[in-house]
Amino acid sequence: MMGKLFHSKCVLAAAVCCAGLLSFALPAPQAEAGVGTGIGVTFPMGGSSGGTTYSRPESYAAVTQGSIIEELTVTEKSGRLLIEFKVTNNGDTPYTVDHRDGQVYDMAVLDKNGTALWRWSDGMAFTQALTSSSIDAHKSELYTAEINRADYKKIKDDAVLVTAWLADTPTKLSTRVPEAVATSGNCGAIFGTIVIGNGPWYDD
Repeated sequence: MMGKLFHSKCVLAAAVCCAGLLSFALPAPQAEAGVGTGIGVTFPMGGSSGGTTYSRPESYAAVTQGSIIEELTVTEKSGRLLIEFKVTNNGDTPYTVDHRDGQVYDMAVLDKNGTALWRWSDGMAFTQALTSSSIDAHKSELYTAEINRADYKKIKDDAVLVTAWLADTPTKLSTRVPEAVATSGNCGAIFGTIVIGNGPWYDD
């Protein structure tokens, strides 16, 4: 009986946290880089049976368009920021994107004004010839990036969003920069905000 009561309290706490995040995220355009729609989300995690737990800082966002699923996972680990952008083709035919040059994808860390503090492609050179990329049916492509501890420390205080996208497609997927959340008991949680849109997500 006590176990059921504790579980109910955890579920209620997660629901309250989620509701609070919704009310915070929607009316705060400065935290959304001024673009897209913000949705507060809470992901329950396992923790210890008592005391205070600090979950590993992680944020997540996903969007499905037809047979294509895009997922963005951002994790802070030992002072580094790890970014994983996964694109899955659940369709029965290859998913092909035509590109204006050799760049297939990009990622960026934005401040509250939508200005890019860091961009994966900065300093890179790509062929200027028209190219294309393809994901086979029922397959996934995983694109990753890491900001080392020294570089992330320089931008962390101003960083608000991490965004990732396939080049030459209209969708850009974004989630808040992860923060550690202190919780009690088994009610550990990951907090993030999904921001989805097709406008300019950073200031060139």
